[in-house]
This record gives sequence, C-alpha cells and structure tokens, in this order.
Amino acid sequence: MRRLIIAGNWKMNGDLADAEVLTTMVKNGVANLSGLEMVICPPSLFLFPLSEIIGKNLKHISLGSQNIYHEDKGAFTGEISGAMIKKICRYTIIGHSERREYFGEDSEDVSDKTKAAIRNKIIPIICVGEKKKTAESYKDAAKELKRDLKGVDKSDYAKLVVSYEPVWAIGTGRAATPEYAAKAITLIREVVGLKTPVLYGGSVDAENIAGFTRRAEIDGALVGGASLKAKEFIKICENAVKSKSFA
Repeated sequence: MRRLIIAGNWKMNGDLADAEVLTTMVKNGVANLSGLEMVICPPSLFLFPLSEIIGKNLKHISLGSQNIYHEDKGAFTGEISGAMIKKICRYTIIGHSERREYFGEDSEDVSDKTKAAIRNKIIPIICVGEKKKTAESYKDAAKELKRDLKGVDKSDYAKLVVSYEPVWAIGTGRAATPEYAAKAITLIREVVGLKTPVLYGGSVDAENIAGFTRRAEIDGALVGGASLKAKEFIKICENAVKSKSFA
C-alpha cells in the first residue's frame, strides 16, 4: 500500500529563526496524526539545524532538500551533493519547474540527479507538469517523465516519488481540479507502476487538499506557499489524513 505524503517546499524564503519556529510548530502540530509522512524541504542552509529539531526518531516527519548535484564530490562551487546530506535528508526535490525554467535543467539533468539520489539512498521527488492548460495537456506530464527517467533502472521506480505539478497552477491560486489531476496521474502510473507514490502540486491549500487526496489515484501533495504558514500546513495534513480515512 502506498503511503500518504505531504511535502512542503519552502523555496527561497525565511531566515533561520523563522525556519526553527516553523519547524517546531509543525512538528508539534502533527505529532498525533497517524497514517501520514510529512516532509519539510527548506533552503539547504537550514537543513542541519532543522535536523536537530526534528531528531532521528520521528518516523512521520522527514527532511528533504530542494535540489542536489549529480556528482557526489568535486570542484563544483556552490553545489551540494547527495553524499553530503544523506544522513539528514530522506528526500530531495528534483526537476521542479523553477529549476527547469530559471536554471536551464533538462531531462538529462533530472535523470542524472535521480540516479545520484538513489545511489545515496535518498528518495527523489521528481516534478513533472505541463506549462499551459489545454483539454489534453495533462498528457504531457507522463511524456516528460519518460524522458526524465531515461537511464534510470526500472527496478528503482518503486524508490521514487513523482509530483504532478502543472506549471500553470503553481503559485497562481488556480489549482487543477482533482479530476484533471487524476487523469494526469493515471498516465504517470503507466510509466512508473502502481508502487510509486504520486502527489499533486499547484496552489494546494487546506480548503482543496481533501478533494485531491480523497482520490485513490493521488497519494498526497507537494505544497508551496501554504507550507510557510504553520497553522495552514498543519490543517492541510489533518484534512489529508481525514480524507484518506473516509475514502
């Protein structure tokens, strides 16, 4: 059975004091929730201090990085590797649309980073999604994922998480409908199989999360701006758990 995952992508926001307060509040707020794995993906600078707040014995909260480099070490100024973070991060986001657009990352980069994550026993959260919405644009996500996974051993697909994030929905307040997302995710499952968790991302909040996670096809969410608000993020987690229990 696939697990329910709610991941928060903080992007480039906050300072260390903000990060410590937010992490502590969220950690305490979801302490009594069961059937959920929550992932916090802060800026890399904050990973170590936040790992000390979370501790090593909490199975329902994990840390994730927002990016890794495809090599484990070397003369790559400014990069962080899977080998550097594998003792504190269970996850890493790979192929986010902002990385693809602003930093020129392509499917070859995503494939190389995915292999690096798996090599270091870190779970990649691979982001895919179409830029513009049309009647059948949801089909583009599965095509993109096929390109991203070129060179990745199919036996490793169960070690992945995929997040379907239509670019037109990210940060716009215009989330996809659960039905539309489910169509895209059905095609994504044809690529990675039934064991790989697939999330939805794009303008997720406490009001709409249950509509997504109530669907059997959708295993959780990758949350952007709403994950920076402790009460909102906790409510997202609570509503997701409730929706699965009544699904």
